[in-house]
Amino acid sequence: MSDSPTPGASGTITGGSPVQARTASRLKPVAATLVGIPAAAIVIAAANGAGVPLVGDGAAALVALWILGSVMCAFGISAMRERFGAGRANLAGMPLGLLATALVLSGLFGWPLLLQPIVDALGGSESASLVRAAIVGVGGVMVVKWTIAWLSYLPRGTARATT
Repeated sequence: MSDSPTPGASGTITGGSPVQARTASRLKPVAATLVGIPAAAIVIAAANGAGVPLVGDGAAALVALWILGSVMCAFGISAMRERFGAGRANLAGMPLGLLATALVLSGLFGWPLLLQPIVDALGGSESASLVRAAIVGVGGVMVVKWTIAWLSYLPRGTARATT
């Protein structure tokens, strides 16, 4: 019998080495962080009012950030589901992902409702566009999600019942 994974009765992959599964699970947050490096460059450039090579400073940068954030989310949610199950992994991630999507769509379609506070924080409409505000807002959401994911790796004490 080989160590290669085989489909089980429920459609899930069974077999393979437990060491391979643990290693893959530990590499996912690292991979998400590596994907986050160009995302951080886009956000920092937008916060400073500059563009990024290849994507610029407009809608293309916002879409690139949305794609990078989605890839980071896929790595992160996969690792968290393996460790905590779907319920706990989705508890904070899904609402924050929906907020990020709403910010992206607001920036792409020019809807100021969610973005106006960010525009004001960046110096007002004279110095910041809705797209730039969306990039900075999505970057903030990404930092929160990334922090939650990495904080989940901190060791926790176990609760003990007192009698």
